[in-house]
Amino acid sequence: MKSKVTAKAPVHEEARKPGRPKKSAARAAADATPAKPSRKAATPEASAELSTNLTDRAYAVVRRLILQRELSGGEVLVEGRLAERLQMSRTPLREALLRLEGEGLLVRANARSYAVRRIAASHYFQCLQVRERLESQAVSLAMGRVPAEEVRNLRASILSLDSSQQGSSHWQADDEIHGLFARASGNAMLADTIAHLRVLCRLFEVVDPFKRIEDDRKEHLAILDAYIAGNEKAAEEAVVAHLRNLARYTLSRLSNGLVSEFSP
Repeated sequence: MKSKVTAKAPVHEEARKPGRPKKSAARAAADATPAKPSRKAATPEASAELSTNLTDRAYAVVRRLILQRELSGGEVLVEGRLAERLQMSRTPLREALLRLEGEGLLVRANARSYAVRRIAASHYFQCLQVRERLESQAVSLAMGRVPAEEVRNLRASILSLDSSQQGSSHWQADDEIHGLFARASGNAMLADTIAHLRVLCRLFEVVDPFKRIEDDRKEHLAILDAYIAGNEKAAEEAVVAHLRNLARYTLSRLSNGLVSEFSP
């Protein structure tokens, strides 16, 4: 007697693999859809760093505009217009302006704006007198501390200045030579004090565009040449002569009404 053979239904390949549950239609559709790249939300730390960077940028730009006379003494700075000029929001700019106010470069014009600080001529001359003592001491302390190549490069940049205009290149060279020996003096307090006094002097100078490029060039070169020669006394005397000549020049312009006096 022949046994009956029962036909078996074909088994799907997936069913032969134990332990794998069958996917639902919805899940299969989801798996077939390409995953979208996840967009990370900015962390509080990243946001704070971005804000700090923008504030530092605004601070550096506005400070440079003031010290290079692109923003004149007494000029009112309106936050909105300045933010548009710098292409940034008001929040980091406002923080930068607060820092500049703290440094004495800006003063409050009203509740919503600042003005570039102006100082009186008497204050300016007092600053120059103190600078005579401090900067002559700085160049003395810095003797032998600045590489000769660095001094020669600075000398070359001063020689290459365009005497037809008194622009940012002049102020950059002026800052370099007066800051070089102060920084190399080894006395951080001395360097910081000189830097602050120079800022105050510049705030007075922005009242009127001085035309001393040729005289400044000769006097700066005299300081550098004495330093290169290792002549400490001559370097000190050159620094004092430069600052006194600047004071005489300013006084003559005041006497002739070419610089507007300001009383705080």
